[in-house]
Amino acid sequence: MPQEYQLPDRVYKHPFEMIMAAYERRFPTCAMIPSFLGSETISEHRSKDGAIHVIERRCKIDVDVSYFLKKMCGADYVYFIQKNSLNMRNRTLNIVATNETFSSRVKIREECSYKPHPDNPEWTIFTQKAMLNIINFFGIEGQVEKIGIKAYHKNIKKGKEIIMYYLNELHEEGVTFIPRWTAPLKDTHDTSDSDSDDSFASADEENLPDQVSPESAGYNLDSDYITSHLGDLSPLEECSIIQLAKRLKQTFEKTPDEQVLLRFLRARNFDIERAREMLLKTMAWRKQYKIDVHLDIWSPPHVISKYLPGAWHRSDKDGRPVYILRLGHLDVKGMLRAVGEEALLRHALYICEEGIQKTKATPKISSWTLLIDLEGLNLRHLWAPARMAMRRFTEVMEQNYPETLGVVLIVQAPRLFPLAWTLVKSFINENTRRKCLVYSGNDYLEDDGIHSYIHHEDIPDFLGGPCQCDIECNGLVPKEDYTRSREDILEKEAGLQSLYKNETLRKGEVHEVLVEADVEGVITWDFDCVLGEVQFSVSLRTFSQAHCNSSLAAMAQMAGITTPSPTQSPTDHYTDEIVEDSTVTVYQEGDSVQGSYYVSRPGSYVLTWSHVTSTASASNAAFTGGKTPTQKCNFLYSIEVRVGPSCGINHLSYFCCQENHLNLEYATIDLSSMIWRLEPCN
Repeated sequence: MPQEYQLPDRVYKHPFEMIMAAYERRFPTCAMIPSFLGSETISEHRSKDGAIHVIERRCKIDVDVSYFLKKMCGADYVYFIQKNSLNMRNRTLNIVATNETFSSRVKIREECSYKPHPDNPEWTIFTQKAMLNIINFFGIEGQVEKIGIKAYHKNIKKGKEIIMYYLNELHEEGVTFIPRWTAPLKDTHDTSDSDSDDSFASADEENLPDQVSPESAGYNLDSDYITSHLGDLSPLEECSIIQLAKRLKQTFEKTPDEQVLLRFLRARNFDIERAREMLLKTMAWRKQYKIDVHLDIWSPPHVISKYLPGAWHRSDKDGRPVYILRLGHLDVKGMLRAVGEEALLRHALYICEEGIQKTKATPKISSWTLLIDLEGLNLRHLWAPARMAMRRFTEVMEQNYPETLGVVLIVQAPRLFPLAWTLVKSFINENTRRKCLVYSGNDYLEDDGIHSYIHHEDIPDFLGGPCQCDIECNGLVPKEDYTRSREDILEKEAGLQSLYKNETLRKGEVHEVLVEADVEGVITWDFDCVLGEVQFSVSLRTFSQAHCNSSLAAMAQMAGITTPSPTQSPTDHYTDEIVEDSTVTVYQEGDSVQGSYYVSRPGSYVLTWSHVTSTASASNAAFTGGKTPTQKCNFLYSIEVRVGPSCGINHLSYFCCQENHLNLEYATIDLSSMIWRLEPCN
């Protein structure tokens, strides 16, 4: 399939005549292009008045490939035919170059032009495009295409340097001005030469390269604009932006700016077709949900304004705006119950749109920095509906705001962080994971900490810096602000129903869940007491020898082996031992509990719920007028098991967090200080 390459316009702030004088010095050889070994003139024509000069050259190129490949192809050098058509009357130079070597197997065509800048006739604008079509090349078409693209891009950047070099050479020789061409005086009765020149010029114009002008393609972009607004890009990146813009303009009158195109191209590794497909989906999404006016129409609910601890805070050392989120102080469960997932997503989109506006205000900046403070992170943040909401938020952001995060600084990571990261990393894009830097304890204050990214005077006061940061942490969302119950969330949010089970127990009944876990595995649980009181415990179940013998006997019987029947009592099967750092705990109606246990030894673990009526409840009933405690309890629960070292946990023990008591209960095990750069796991 033919590949087309459109390069940005190159502007020389020098007259056309000076540029032509510098250009001619490139021939017959150019020391600044070692691969250009020389050229010979095949044909040449000059009009009698000197206005038109057409020259055809055969150029010899040394392609940078291995000796073996050259011998396999049977060619040590590659030859190109270059035709230059100079019209001094119109002040234009049109160049067409095609390959002579392997022309039946590979088609290469390059079209360039020099002409006065449309906005300033004393400047010169250079346009360039190329086409590569590999028909058949000894079965190594892909390799040849890469070699061709590499060689082409290698020489593109040198083009402007060469012209400027010869311009300086002219200046050193005292040539600073060349007058424009003027028609020589001649006999007005003799028109034969003029007619001949005009007919030659007309015939030559028919062979001029088409669409070399950006106006004819409906799109204009020059290299100076790219350098000043997008930064230093490679020729391939510059070409990809232009090609994507042209593709979009064939369908849409209004298209995103080059900064947006560059972000989507980077997200798809500069695959133009994949970037276009991704961008078209985003454009449809923005239209459907009116994202273009979201900054004007969105007004966050009172709960979000008061209880979301996040705000924009100055810029980092690279000039990127910084957004700070004190995630450890965010009551994510209260937020979801108070305003719902949709409102939180809308506010996240609002922040992204703010970020885009801030990046547009600074040249060469297309991303921002996210600083996440995890002080106070606990198992409440790992509530399954919150993780489901985060998955949705992440998918929306990565699909519609790609490459907007420059770096993610995660500070004050607690011992719980490895577990938290294990639960969320699966739905975070690999490129985003590579941008994450994690600092535990006070390691972020070291020389290689956030000082590497943020100026000392801009570090927030709550991180030990001198900068006053007005981010309010107002604690938990009051329950009176809740508009959605736990049941509502489970019923309305897609995918959550399968995560939770509903269990009802009468007085004296017990519900057990048996979990097989390996060393370094992690068992996590999440349950809500909907009705009555629930007693909960985690135990390690050890089976007796008799039980093991009976199991072996059963296996032998299945294999057809006869063994003596063991003698055992019903109570001799197993014993349950409450795991270390844990107790049997009674939870009241309305309690919400999240917990985690790091498996110190492999075996069978039992999570047990039972319905009991405590003495306190009986006393309460007498105090409230003799109303007897309920004879049954109801709870919703979810259990997850992370098996093996991939869970990423180190020295964790028993964690339990309930809505009424947010302090973590865990063994006092010291973790060595950690700084992690998160890499994708295979």
